[in-house]
Amino acid sequence: MVMSNNIIVSTGDIKSDYEIIGPVYFSVSNKGLFGSQLGTLIKKYKGEIETLKKNSLMNEARADWGVLWGEFSAGQNDFDKAFYIAVQELKTRASILNADAIISMRQDIDMDTNGFQYFYLQMYGTAVKFK
Repeated sequence: MVMSNNIIVSTGDIKSDYEIIGPVYFSVSNKGLFGSQLGTLIKKYKGEIETLKKNSLMNEARADWGVLWGEFSAGQNDFDKAFYIAVQELKTRASILNADAIISMRQDIDMDTNGFQYFYLQMYGTAVKFK
């Protein structure tokens, strides 16, 4: 495993001189008949997620409000976990490129409401190396 927690992630620019290395990308989904990519990654990051919950930095798992409107849950309780995991995986990819930071990070969440409801999270940014 590549240690990536020291990678800075910003949704904007950073006031430091840097060299652009290139784009980094990660996507995850909760879709799967007998399990999902997200479920596998939640197991991988279980310890870190539990620590975040204990420190009130991530919501506890709870029933969502979809049942009040007669809708099957799209996994809203998994959004926090998916976001955290995507950032960590994005940092891992940047670390492989010997980057110091990711700038202009963006995300996109798409919902698939055909039959069952699933979500897809895509996250990307620009890996940079400080001069």
